[in-house]
Amino acid sequence: MENKKQKEPHIERVDDLPVLFGLLQQMRIQEIVDAAIMPHGNWDGLSHGWVITIWLMYILSQQDHRMEPVQEWVKNHVITLYRLTGQEVVELDFSDDRLALCLKELSKQAVWHPIEAELGVNLLRIYDLKPEIVRLDATVGTVSHDPAEHTLFKVGKAKNGLYETQFKIMLASLDPLGLPIVVDVEPGSAADDPLYVPCYQRAKQIITEKGLLIVGDSKMSALGTRGEIVVGEDYYLMPLAWLKDEPTLLDELLKGWSEQDEVAINIFLPQDRPEDGSEPDPELALGYGFEVIRSRESVVQGENIIWDERLLVIRSHSYTKTMQEGLYRRLDKAEDALKKLTPARSRGKRQIKDEASLLSAIERIEKKYRVQGLFQYSYQQEVKEQQIRAYKGKPARTERQVRYQLTVSRNQAAIAEAEAQAGWRIYASNAPSEKLSLSQAVLAYRDQYLAENIFRRLQGKLLSITPLYVQLDDHAQGLFHLLTLGSRLLALGDYQAKRALAKEGPDTQLTGIYQGNSKRGTARPTTERMLMAFDQINLLLIPSEMSATDQEICFVTPLSPVQERILALLGLPTTLYTSLQLG
Repeated sequence: MENKKQKEPHIERVDDLPVLFGLLQQMRIQEIVDAAIMPHGNWDGLSHGWVITIWLMYILSQQDHRMEPVQEWVKNHVITLYRLTGQEVVELDFSDDRLALCLKELSKQAVWHPIEAELGVNLLRIYDLKPEIVRLDATVGTVSHDPAEHTLFKVGKAKNGLYETQFKIMLASLDPLGLPIVVDVEPGSAADDPLYVPCYQRAKQIITEKGLLIVGDSKMSALGTRGEIVVGEDYYLMPLAWLKDEPTLLDELLKGWSEQDEVAINIFLPQDRPEDGSEPDPELALGYGFEVIRSRESVVQGENIIWDERLLVIRSHSYTKTMQEGLYRRLDKAEDALKKLTPARSRGKRQIKDEASLLSAIERIEKKYRVQGLFQYSYQQEVKEQQIRAYKGKPARTERQVRYQLTVSRNQAAIAEAEAQAGWRIYASNAPSEKLSLSQAVLAYRDQYLAENIFRRLQGKLLSITPLYVQLDDHAQGLFHLLTLGSRLLALGDYQAKRALAKEGPDTQLTGIYQGNSKRGTARPTTERMLMAFDQINLLLIPSEMSATDQEICFVTPLSPVQERILALLGLPTTLYTSLQLG
């Protein structure tokens, strides 16, 4: 504690803690949490808001969300934390029990939803954000918990196609920041489709503007979800799950397009369009496409609604090449597997002895390699009879051996049709063409990596939702909410630095943040890399008893020009560090 006089020289690692504290203060995390959580009568010491703020500093600086080490870490940073926060920081405020109580509070919807709503509104205002695009997406985390003992950790189908014990996180994020606005934690067995509407509706309580573009993957394409967005006076964009819901749709669209003999629209990246407004080089096109309009109808909130929907039928050159190469790899593997079904007679080679088994094996291979209808087959039954003489009282008999011989050939017409369909995707949107052109739709969906960045952070080293060390469902749910607060800080740091550099000039870059190459620069520095630049900053405290002036002396490692530059880009004062010397 600061108010307990040190009798020996004391050194604390400061590093990036003032930066993290400054960003958390910008976000008003402590105020917002304390306004939402009513402390229990037996709660004393630091408030929930301060405990959560300091805990987030630990998680982001130490890359560890376990509760057990936090108390010792606070003990080793007590002076730094006191001088940053102005609070009487006691290590016992960060015991496992106290942190678990914070998680329990954060798990409650009655607490979390107000925190999330106030935080969202606050961030939009403070950072002067102009919402235009909101992305909806979900991710899963795999755990080793027993699903029979939990309501949150349930067996579900993972992205690798296997069934595993997992949980789900549904998220609404704001472009171009990749900033989480709404987070829902769901059981791992929950279907994705029903999660989109509640997430969208809560996002709309924070972002009240109409005319937003809501972007999602094909699981967002349920007709009811589209209807909810229409009723909310917003626009949607997603690829259709046409193979599942409308398997003949692409054939119909391509046939109609070819019969009308319409010219395809080329799609270009913005940087590939000449500044003088002339037509870009067709060789630079990402792909091409066309669109049709159809009417859609759905019952939403008890009312029947009808609207016009644009189908954007797009073919990417690179995606086409990838799909066609994948098609031929699957054909080769499937053909090899099919030919091995009926090997020549020899020792150790199992034979298929009935037609039903042969047809079933063919079907399994076609399904595995997704080549249904791309092969033609002929097969015949071969029967070999051998006369066995009577022996040791056994009568003479005829031994009958049956095998099937399968001949496989490729259906070239069907393969040619599959090649022609490769690379096409169907996007659906109710946005008018003047708001969302064909090219803009493709580019908006290509920016899906912004949402993936959030999941990368949550599943990566810094925040790491897995492996999960807590055992209780409410503790886990509260922890996931806590970690998404950290992901917001990282996204805002990215955004502030990028915006500040852009204001200085189109070619301005931040240098000095890449180890081993101080001249390398970037116009889009990540918060993680900027935080790493604040390594080896220490606080040295010499007590008055050991000072020649009989006064306490405190030194903090001076900031380098790069560190001062980062603070300026993030909108933080250097006094976060220099004030640590003032006591």
